[in-house]
Amino acid sequence: MGIAATLLFGSLARADHAGGSDTDLLMINLEDETRHVSVGHLSLFIYPWRQLVNDARMGDLFVCHLVHEAKALVDPDGYLLQLQKAFSFRANYHDDIQRASDLGWYLVRFGEDLNSRLLAKRVLWCVRTVLIARSAERRLPVFAPHRLAEETRSEAALEILRDRHYQRDDTRARQLLRAFLEAEVEPPRDLDSLSRQRFLEQFVATSNKVALQTLRQEEDSRNDYTG
Repeated sequence: MGIAATLLFGSLARADHAGGSDTDLLMINLEDETRHVSVGHLSLFIYPWRQLVNDARMGDLFVCHLVHEAKALVDPDGYLLQLQKAFSFRANYHDDIQRASDLGWYLVRFGEDLNSRLLAKRVLWCVRTVLIARSAERRLPVFAPHRLAEETRSEAALEILRDRHYQRDDTRARQLLRAFLEAEVEPPRDLDSLSRQRFLEQFVATSNKVALQTLRQEEDSRNDYTG
């Protein structure tokens, strides 16, 4: 595997980390392998350079995060600078908002079946993704939770972001998420009668990777419990 650069991003790169914050590292791979490994508070991403450049040109939110906040730890050939030059905002981020809200509505309907830690992470992801996408549409992207909390007008989002490091009652988390989504996006028709299968079909149709990963983790947890 040809690793060309290692970048630090997230709260450590912004210097606003707290106890329990993850160390987020991105390794730029000159081959085609993509991998994500989490061990304790270390989250390591391996991405192919060709994919990163293509995503930068397409205005991808993850790459937007990198080009605005990442710090180069090892980058002798200036890959981070090349990525910054290649980045271009999309006209809008409707697709990102839709994927986050689709998963959010699923959590509102069926989130009681997730373990508390996974539910909390996904609720936070949904809220952050919607707010980050809104900020990217204004061409002033914000990623830090405390800054998103300062900018949002949603009391539900404010509580989720402010208390993200504390364990919250699962029912309360889903109530807050529902209140946030109802204020931000139009709910799907007949929400309370939508089946898991309908959600799954939507996740597949929209290539909602985070939602599909959540369903796999939910299934793994259920199998571990019953097996």
